[in-house]
Amino acid sequence: MPVRVQITCSLEPSNYPSLKAFLAQNLPNVRGFEGCERVNILFDETQSQMLIDEDWQSINTHQNYMMFISNNGVLETLKAYFSEPPKISYFYLSNL
Repeated sequence: MPVRVQITCSLEPSNYPSLKAFLAQNLPNVRGFEGCERVNILFDETQSQMLIDEDWQSINTHQNYMMFISNNGVLETLKAYFSEPPKISYFYLSNL
């Protein structure tokens, strides 16, 4: 079942330039991962927050990606830009 994944991240403001370079280098890998339908990155620099807004084929495909980046070190590098652990939320389309 398709799922929207939203990851809210509190950031260290001094890291914006290097974070943006890191994302530019790594986003093609996310977008090309099996099960990823879409990824957008949104910033609220006044609140030092980033929202990662993604569509995946299922929670399982997203969790497979998270395991992949955990195993290859990308997740550890990404977490270094955060001032606190991110909040991951999964949303499903309702047919109301």
